[in-house]
Amino acid sequence: MTINAASFRELRLDHLSRDFGTHNALKDVSLTIGKGEFIALLGPSGCGKSTTLNLIAGLLPATGGGIWLDDKRIDPLRPEERGFGMVFQNYALFPHMTVNK
Repeated sequence: MTINAASFRELRLDHLSRDFGTHNALKDVSLTIGKGEFIALLGPSGCGKSTTLNLIAGLLPATGGGIWLDDKRIDPLRPEERGFGMVFQNYALFPHMTVNK
C-alpha cells in the first residue's frame, strides 16, 4: 500500500530517536506539521537535521518513537510506500554516473 502524502492533514514525529552505535544522533524529537505549513530545520552541523529528514523519508530506521501521517503510522513502511521524496544537496551521490546515464 502506498500513502498519498499530498493529501495529508498532519505529519507528526512522536518522540523520535536515532542512535548510531553508542552515539545518540536524535533524541526524543516531537513535532507536528499541519497541512499548508512551511517549516525549516535549522541548526549547526551534526545536530540531526539530515537524520530527521532521512527518518521521515524512510532511508534510516528510527531507534525510538514513531512517524505518523494523520492516523497512519508510516515508520514501518518502506520508503517507496510513504509518498515522500527527498532531493539531496550533494550531486555526487553516484559519482560514477553522468547526467546521460
